[in-house]
Amino acid sequence: MDILTQIWSTYIVNILDILIVAFIIYRILILIKGTRATQIVVGLIILVAITILARDILHLRTLAWLLGKFWFAAVLILAIIFQSEIRYALAKLGSQFLAYNQPKIKTDFLEEIVEASIEMSNSRVGALIIFEKEMGLKNYTDTGILMDAKVSHELIRSIFNTKAPVHDGAVIIVNERIHSAGCVLPISSEIEVRHLGTRHRAAIGISTLTDAIALVVSEETGNISIAKDGKISTIKQPDLFKTLSKIYLKKEEE
Repeated sequence: MDILTQIWSTYIVNILDILIVAFIIYRILILIKGTRATQIVVGLIILVAITILARDILHLRTLAWLLGKFWFAAVLILAIIFQSEIRYALAKLGSQFLAYNQPKIKTDFLEEIVEASIEMSNSRVGALIIFEKEMGLKNYTDTGILMDAKVSHELIRSIFNTKAPVHDGAVIIVNERIHSAGCVLPISSEIEVRHLGTRHRAAIGISTLTDAIALVVSEETGNISIAKDGKISTIKQPDLFKTLSKIYLKKEEE
């Protein structure tokens, strides 16, 4: 028993500790990959290297003192800078424990949405449709008009008709139903997407802050795009159903 206790306290605990820390770092890197947080993390690593260099190698006392004061406030600074990423990570973590409550997903409603999207694309009618996944979107559904209606391509077309009072907002799909229409979404302020229209920037914004999927129909070009994880890409009409199904139903495969 003493030997097992010694092995546990000497080797296994340390190995387990390293593995847990490595897993946490890995998940953080996956979370920030492809976002502005990546550049911020690189900048912090450079600051750490400069701090060590100034304090322990070159003995630059003034610079080391200034950097030391910076690191005292670093926790608060990081909390402000990474507030969106922290909210996303916590919500994602919580959603994993609630995933068992999600009903079995069907694809009938996706066919209706694809049909409506293609019709709107051909007639140059702008649209923005958001698909809720594990993370709840109540903050955004509350900004629109509650509908709780079955998805149909006729209803979607009527919502985004230019004469409809809610056509400028987003439709949010929850549990295969149209939950709300005319919803207001956060607009991405990233420099790289400022040349895009409001609908596209809203799609990027909501997919950055949540795990939702956003489908956009461009009023100017008729192009159909899908935003996920803060990235947006144009989808050809024949590939729309296959692509949308694959992304939306991914959690079923996992």
